[in-house]
Amino acid sequence: MRLLEQVLFWVHGMSAAAWFGAIFYRTLVVDGKAFHYFPDAAGYERFSTHLADGMRHVVTAGMLTCAGSGFVLVGLRWNPDSPAWLGLVGAKVVVQLAAAGLFAYVSYVHWPWRSLAAPEEFAGYRREGHRLALGMVALSGLGFLLGQACRLAYPGV
Repeated sequence: MRLLEQVLFWVHGMSAAAWFGAIFYRTLVVDGKAFHYFPDAAGYERFSTHLADGMRHVVTAGMLTCAGSGFVLVGLRWNPDSPAWLGLVGAKVVVQLAAAGLFAYVSYVHWPWRSLAAPEEFAGYRREGHRLALGMVALSGLGFLLGQACRLAYPGV
């Protein structure tokens, strides 16, 4: 059982790190540099659309891997006698669901609206997209913190 837990911890941590790293780098490095590189909004949007092409499925797979491995870990380590651990696990579930919901909104609602926006609407959609991306960065970072708190709060550790 210990080997299975270690593998699941690794899978869970790596999938969460991939999600955090991707959204952090895209939001705080790539988007800012690319926006200033292109002289017009249309060029930036073409580049951004090309860059994001096909990534929805990769990110979805990573989020499902993270959630699935976390679900199995909670089942293996279930301890109803630790209210602190249960509360932290519950908070982590809420954060995971919020991150998934925000990602779904950005992918299936905001992104299509933004990619089809008229030139005069671009600035507003870009600002909103940046705020949404910062929200995803914050949620994924909070998930990391909660995961470590769960580890520390687990009885007997």
